[in-house]
Amino acid sequence: MKNDINKKEEELRAKTKALLNTIFEMLPSQPKSFDTADDPGFWTNGNEILCPSETDCEIIAEFLRDLFREYSNIDVHTGYYDPFEDARSGEQDDNTGFYYIDFD
Repeated sequence: MKNDINKKEEELRAKTKALLNTIFEMLPSQPKSFDTADDPGFWTNGNEILCPSETDCEIIAEFLRDLFREYSNIDVHTGYYDPFEDARSGEQDDNTGFYYIDFD
């Protein structure tokens, strides 16, 4: 019985990871615009979902948490690539100025 439960949990985790990979594959690899005020849309850098606003980011992240909560141990986190901090640390790149969702 325990082996059946473990097998089912593993299958659900695999399906969850497959869904996440499909989401990454379907998102563009760069925004429509790098100006976050110009409706850049959602995009991915391959590891994260990048969002134009904090509100958009939190809505999508909460949806994904709800989706994954029952079937996997994937944690959904949000954050922000702050332009001032990135400039100060010399780490400016295409992600700067965007909110992000990442997964553990």
